[in-house]
Amino acid sequence: MECENQIMSFIREFRTFLLFWLGQSLSEVGTRLTGFGLGIWVYQTTHTVTQLSLVLFFTTLPGVLITPFVGVIVDKWHRKTTIILSEIGASIITLTLALLLWTDNLQLWHTYIAAFFTSVCGSFQMTAKAAALPMMVPREQIGRANGLIQFSSAVGQLAAPVLAGVIIVNLQLQGLLLIDFASYFIGLLTLSIINIPQPEPKMISKTGIMAVIYDIIYGWENISSRLILKIILIFMTLVSLINGMTTVLINPLILSFATATTFGSVMSVAGCGMVAGSIVMSVWGGEKKSVSSLFLFSALNGIALMIAGLRPSIWLITLGISLSFFTLPIVLSTNNTIWQNSIEPSVQGRVLALFYTITGLGSALGNLSASPLADAILEPMLRSNGILAPTIGKLIGTGAGRGIGLLLITEGLLMLIVSLSLYSYFYFRHSEEYGFETV
Repeated sequence: MECENQIMSFIREFRTFLLFWLGQSLSEVGTRLTGFGLGIWVYQTTHTVTQLSLVLFFTTLPGVLITPFVGVIVDKWHRKTTIILSEIGASIITLTLALLLWTDNLQLWHTYIAAFFTSVCGSFQMTAKAAALPMMVPREQIGRANGLIQFSSAVGQLAAPVLAGVIIVNLQLQGLLLIDFASYFIGLLTLSIINIPQPEPKMISKTGIMAVIYDIIYGWENISSRLILKIILIFMTLVSLINGMTTVLINPLILSFATATTFGSVMSVAGCGMVAGSIVMSVWGGEKKSVSSLFLFSALNGIALMIAGLRPSIWLITLGISLSFFTLPIVLSTNNTIWQNSIEPSVQGRVLALFYTITGLGSALGNLSASPLADAILEPMLRSNGILAPTIGKLIGTGAGRGIGLLLITEGLLMLIVSLSLYSYFYFRHSEEYGFETV
């Protein structure tokens, strides 16, 4: 009976958020389907990786760069209205692509424009949703809510390639786009029946462009005035840099000695690791005040990357990547919870927007730097006659992919050292303030 009461209490506390989460999760799956399907169409049309990279560029970087301005708007506008407008904008883009494809008028440059505006809409959605979450759930349940958001993201990432392949075979790309368009209606329907409380706005009393600039500066002052937030911002930028590099390196690491089928199997298992991590976070909810989880699971992520780079072994790589993917939802959820619990609701749009911009640039830098570091520097050093072959090569092997392995080990070691150093710093100096339990 007590268990049933706890479940009913949980549902009552989460009722608004659960409806919001369900609608937005289905919408996100639809967006991932479109992204994967368009990637297939671009590559099949052009047969070049460069064109596909340009689509990914227009999908990512514009949204990152405009996010500080988006944060100001999110704090000024009603957050529910902002999410609805961004959903409508994204659905119009999807419907336009479907109509162009249906009439045989879809051109490559259309996908660039669509990617750009999808990135803009995504920036509004991401910032408004993150700022709205603390208004929908009790403070002590924010960790679980972030865990559920990571769960839907992990499921979408795992299921989208499979679903997109099946849909394209049976309904072609235009059918996939229409399914995505329908998913936006589900998201809009759930938004129409829930209430998202709006905090009292706290804006700078300026007008014109100076008002926007001062609002962005005010958001930054909310970060720079607090040591813990400055440290976490720098730390999460490092995490994003390393994850950006790892994303680029996984494919060539495995394909240097295995088949594409094996690569797909490894990534499927790793995706299950991400789902498992998000489930753990959803059930556990993290710690109410402590930053210890952030640093400990990041240290575990570092160990996982070191395992993945150690030897050209599918079992070791699968273990390492799966463990790394397992930690990511917990690290990201814990980080979001810290920011959402530390910043006034009326300022969260500006603060989170700055966070997303800086860490997004870190991720982009990781994407860009991984290949030059591996291909131009470390891979030649770990050839059979390379400069590192007699030393490090005896430990991790030589030949194709070993430079990539060394880069992963270096990433992991850096993550491990920084995470444990920050854990020790806050444990010994700020244990009570940040929730570390001392014996």
